[in-house]
Amino acid sequence: MSEITLNVTDTDGAGHTLTAQPGDVLMHVLRDNISLDIGVCGGEISCGTCMVRLDPDWSQSLAGPGDDEAEMLEALDAPGGARLGCQVIVGDNLQRGAVALLHED
Repeated sequence: MSEITLNVTDTDGAGHTLTAQPGDVLMHVLRDNISLDIGVCGGEISCGTCMVRLDPDWSQSLAGPGDDEAEMLEALDAPGGARLGCQVIVGDNLQRGAVALLHED
C-alpha cells in the first residue's frame, strides 16, 4: 500500500504534513501526530474533539455523515462541511488533500 500525504492545519494555524496508510482512521492519524487531545472519546462520536474541515474535493469523494455523526455535528453547531475525523477513513482519494482542525481546546 502506498502512503497518503495529508496537509493539516491545526487550531493554532500551524501547518503539518502527515502520512497515513489507506484504511487508517483520520482521527488516529491526527491524534498520533498532532495532539493526544484529539479524539478523547476514542471514536465513539461523543466528544467532537476530532472535528475537521476537509478539502471540498475530498468531501465530495466520501460518503456523507451517518445519522450519529450528523446528530453530533448538529449538537456542536458545526460549520457547514465539518466532519468528525473518527468517521473518516483515509483512502487514495484523499492524497494531498487539506484538513483543518476545528476543535479548540
